[in-house]
Amino acid sequence: TMSKAGGYATSTFLSIRTKHIEALERMLNFNNPVDSKTSWQENWKILIYDNFCRDMISTLFKVADLRKHGVTLHLHIDADRQQVQDVSAVYFVTPTTSNVLRIAKDCSAGLYDVCHLNFSSSISQEEIHRLATAVAESDSAARIEKVFDQYMSFISLDHCLFSLHMTDTYLKLNDPQVVESDMDAIVNSVVNSLFAVLVTLQVVPVIRCPRNDAAGMVGERLYKKLHDHLMSTNNLFKDQPYSSGSYARPMLAILDRSQDLAVNLQHGWAYDALLHDVL
Repeated sequence: TMSKAGGYATSTFLSIRTKHIEALERMLNFNNPVDSKTSWQENWKILIYDNFCRDMISTLFKVADLRKHGVTLHLHIDADRQQVQDVSAVYFVTPTTSNVLRIAKDCSAGLYDVCHLNFSSSISQEEIHRLATAVAESDSAARIEKVFDQYMSFISLDHCLFSLHMTDTYLKLNDPQVVESDMDAIVNSVVNSLFAVLVTLQVVPVIRCPRNDAAGMVGERLYKKLHDHLMSTNNLFKDQPYSSGSYARPMLAILDRSQDLAVNLQHGWAYDALLHDVL
């Protein structure tokens, strides 16, 4: 699933790539603000990631960029890793059960003195409870410094192009034999990833979508998720210039891939245009 951040594509505030890099820099700075006075060489760190987060980082940072931001080692979470003392570990993984259990195992083994846990999307209460129980049983909870939901479950390919990194989505959504629970899971995954894009851009858009199809389901659920979030106390869009109260809100158009927009851009729906295509 790929999308374009359009409308104000050349504007700084809607450059998805720039905003994504800024979010990753804050994460590598132990979730502290980054400015011109930030010294990356004072706090060296080890970066631990899974497949999805590795693909995300590789589109934004080169190895030299990671070193510039104080990363001495970058390792896969499932790799055999040695114990390293006196260096903080920054985990950046998806909130899956296998990743949570592996983090708990690393804490129990004492691989790193301090662990900063960052999840690419919001971790469920069930997984938080699983993590807390596992580290409590091994008496290693003190090794976990912070736990953050990063809302970065997408891959930035350019300043106005990103991918949700989901495979066979169109096929599954249009499968006549698809189970309703599977359909809901796919739509919710798309909604959560689009919500992450909006959090990264720090914008609350006006949503436009068709009705009675998959795009409509995504639009309606995304609207509800935004509405419920804006009503909560932990509002990630507070005091932003393009929040829900702004007159300069961008538009988010959600369309089904079955609609061939290229045809409308090439010519109008008239008989002469149809004859031109045929002849």
